[in-house]
Amino acid sequence: MAEPGYLAVFGHEEIRERLARAAVLGRLPQSLLLHGTRGVGKQRLALWTATALVCRSDGERPCGTCRACRLSARLEHPDVNWFFPLPRPKRVSGAQQLREKLEDLRAAALAERRANLRYLDGEEGATGIYVGAVHTMRRLAQKAPAMGPAKVLIIGRAEALTPQLGSPEAANALLKLLEEPPADTTLILTSDVPGALLPTIRSRVQSVRIAPLPDERVAEFLAEQAGVPRREASRVAGRSAGSIGRALELLEGEQESLREGAIELTRALLDGRSLAQLAAAHRFRSFGARGSFARTLSETRSLLRDVVAVATGAPASDPEGLTAVGGDRVDDLARLIRLLDALDEARELADRNVNPQLIIANLSRLGRLGARGAPGTFPATEATE
Repeated sequence: MAEPGYLAVFGHEEIRERLARAAVLGRLPQSLLLHGTRGVGKQRLALWTATALVCRSDGERPCGTCRACRLSARLEHPDVNWFFPLPRPKRVSGAQQLREKLEDLRAAALAERRANLRYLDGEEGATGIYVGAVHTMRRLAQKAPAMGPAKVLIIGRAEALTPQLGSPEAANALLKLLEEPPADTTLILTSDVPGALLPTIRSRVQSVRIAPLPDERVAEFLAEQAGVPRREASRVAGRSAGSIGRALELLEGEQESLREGAIELTRALLDGRSLAQLAAAHRFRSFGARGSFARTLSETRSLLRDVVAVATGAPASDPEGLTAVGGDRVDDLARLIRLLDALDEARELADRNVNPQLIIANLSRLGRLGARGAPGTFPATEATE
């Protein structure tokens, strides 16, 4: 029987089988981190896994038919709570009012996601998972389950736990819960950029990488579930980097402006001159790093990865993009590898909301020196919010 609503996870059969088996046998870690490419399905997998924990079937879990599964599929199960970045409420006074406003915003966002099963997680500007939300999580963790033997807290895009001026306050507030969750509580975090999480959080969770889907599976989804003609589905899938979410953005046209910025930035990185770098930097605002700018960095990395592939004799996944950036004529492999590392660090800095223009201006130098631990890297607390 087809799984309804948010239980309809496409692909990832092997990892789903492992997670479901662990849930049924009581071997699923109480603090889990699902990480991988943006839009690859991590939060849906988290919801699916949570449902396996609360499902009341004696057979396969999640069964998709029991009351617990039906409620989870509609995001209405009282023991499965999904948290994610939200805009900071305005005109609030006091911690209690902040918590209440955040819960109102979360309820409204969940209603939107119920109405649109293919929502695209694209919040712009100053969004985060604030201390008030973490206090709500801790309160929920201390309550007895409402329906069954287990409660699950899902924290999507957990790198947003450090939103304000690089402050680790929200992340630190979560540490106690991660260290000693109640016996009936499981926490499932997801992240596009696990390196942006505090080391103290990473050390307290069991990490599971969610791999990109093969292009043919993305094309299959687009053709069979989104009604895209086969030829167009194959073309879009080739640019999706294994991410259904990214493929859907491409179809909606949102990705095209991001792609233009990524092509310009990739050209500037390959050019290597400061003037080209500064020109690319001025394309972006000096704030709002977590929105479209972070996605532009991810697109840039995909383009640069193709340049590296061709330099090593492998085929490009996006030949059109490779031609646009002139990457078929680059052979300095060592520098390309350093630039890929620099882009990984830049993506982490974007999730800490560092000024986008400063990130780009520093990218070329990071690429020359080697990104991590190199002179000139940004301190982790330097953010603009």
